[in-house]
Amino acid sequence: MADVDVLVVDDHEAIRTSVAELLRTAGYSVIEAKDGQQALQALSDHTIGAVVLDLRMPGVDGLKVLETVADPPPVIITSAFTLELDEHQRVDEKIFMQLVKPFHPRRLIEAVASAIGRPGNEGGAGVPLP
Repeated sequence: MADVDVLVVDDHEAIRTSVAELLRTAGYSVIEAKDGQQALQALSDHTIGAVVLDLRMPGVDGLKVLETVADPPPVIITSAFTLELDEHQRVDEKIFMQLVKPFHPRRLIEAVASAIGRPGNEGGAGVPLP
């Protein structure tokens, strides 16, 4: 069992804290990381149920996080950008779902519920990857 439900990773503080607060309000335990390096450390230090991960960040970006972690928990990509075909092929099996920014808060809650297997997912949470 995870000691933390969700790791939220985004370099934009306002987005990161808003997403984290939304998930806390929905009853999840949440830790935050402002970049990929902090995310890798958190994944090393904690057992995490799911990761909400931005793709484009300075330094260690979301793609590098996915490439580095051998067996990550379910990863929900949240980004205004989509993966290029070659990027997608390198990390496809590690992505649980992708939500394109801006997304409705309910979609994120549903995606997290589905990712960690908690009740409350009514389906249609985002863009499941093939």
